[in-house]
Amino acid sequence: MSELPKWAEDEINSITDSSFRLEQEWEGTGYFLDIDGDGRLVDINFYERLPNGKHIITARVSDTLDIDGFRKGIVYTYRVRVLKAPISDRLAEYLKSNFNLHMDGVYRFELYSLEPLEDVGYEGRSGEGGEEGEE
Repeated sequence: MSELPKWAEDEINSITDSSFRLEQEWEGTGYFLDIDGDGRLVDINFYERLPNGKHIITARVSDTLDIDGFRKGIVYTYRVRVLKAPISDRLAEYLKSNFNLHMDGVYRFELYSLEPLEDVGYEGRSGEGGEEGEE
């Protein structure tokens, strides 16, 4: 695999926080794969496909959310902001032809809301009393 030319590396390194613009707000269901409380970052696996075609993302967590209350193994409804920093046509074509990467920009995700879904397990479902296994 070839290295990036200096012009491509310079363009990628020039992307800063101010380069990102809100593309849309998106809602989906999924679960945490990893929670980094110190870095305020989370890895989320979504059941639905995100606008960039992915199912797994790393998202920054809004300061308004209590990251200490997040739990793995629970399905949540997440609301994320999808932000995008554009890249030049020249860089997009270079990445496509040399690395088979089809990119029209660099994406960033920010988690700003989440709610745990109701328990849909077997326990407590109406009409399914808890008789089995009780003695």
